[in-house]
Amino acid sequence: MLTWTVIDGLDLMWPKWTYEPAGSPLHIFYTAKAEYLAEHRDPIPQWSPATASGHDSWMGLFLYLEWAVALPILLFTVYRLGVQRKGTSGAHELALLALSVEVALTTLVCIHDVYYWDASYTAEAKFKLVTTMYSPWLIVRKLIGPLLLKRVC
Repeated sequence: MLTWTVIDGLDLMWPKWTYEPAGSPLHIFYTAKAEYLAEHRDPIPQWSPATASGHDSWMGLFLYLEWAVALPILLFTVYRLGVQRKGTSGAHELALLALSVEVALTTLVCIHDVYYWDASYTAEAKFKLVTTMYSPWLIVRKLIGPLLLKRVC
C-alpha cells in the first residue's frame, strides 16, 4: 500500500527531478505507473487539478487523504515494525483501523465510478480493472478491519 500511495501521487506530490530522469530516486515508481496506465488506461491515477472536470473533483480529495492520512500511518508502521522491530500499540492499531475504513470507503467510490466511465472503456476492461485492481484493496480491508476492531475493543 505504501508503494501505491507513492505511485498514485507521484506527479502531484514530488518534484519532477525525483522521478522522471532515468536513475532518479523514484524512477522505478514512475516506470511502474506508466506501465499500469498503458495497460489499464485508468483515469483515477491520471487525475490532476489541471485535468479535473466537474464529476471527478473527488479524486483530488482522495489523493490528499492518501497523503495526509495513509502516508504518515504507513511510514510509521514501516518504521515501528521494520526498523524498531516493536509490536503495535493500542493507539497504533486504532490508527490502522481508521486507515482501513478510509481505504475501504475510497475504494468503494472508485469501484462505483468505474461503471460511469465513457464508452471508450469496454465492459470487459471495466470488469478487469474492478476485479484485478480495486476489489483486492476492498477485500483486504474487509479482512483486516474486523481483526483490528476486535483488538482495539
